[in-house]
Amino acid sequence: MPQCDPATLSVARAGNLLERNTARVQEWNAAGYTVRNRDQFRYVVETLTLNPDGMTASATVCIADGSELVHPGAGPGGADVIVDDAYTSGRSAWDIRLDPDGQWRAYDAPAVGPTESSDVCPAA
Repeated sequence: MPQCDPATLSVARAGNLLERNTARVQEWNAAGYTVRNRDQFRYVVETLTLNPDGMTASATVCIADGSELVHPGAGPGGADVIVDDAYTSGRSAWDIRLDPDGQWRAYDAPAVGPTESSDVCPAA
């Protein structure tokens, strides 16, 4: 960011998840935001279940995000403005499907349970 190409998201996302993620990337690109401390973002796949149809799967993913969303140079005297530096952690239930092109893609990932301000994810 701020020049993230949302077209690259379709390799791993589809449906509503792709639409939401694309809209967010476009919004952040247009605002000129960047992400810092990306190394403070991690995820752990806690469960993965292939459904009997062999075409769909579900996963529980725990995400801990300590990265910062920043608007570079937007403050007084050209200072960077931190848009969001809240530490969040929580789980989501991923709906994953095998598409006709042979690629597995995530279609949705609703939150499961609360979002916390501390790291609730297990060690990877």
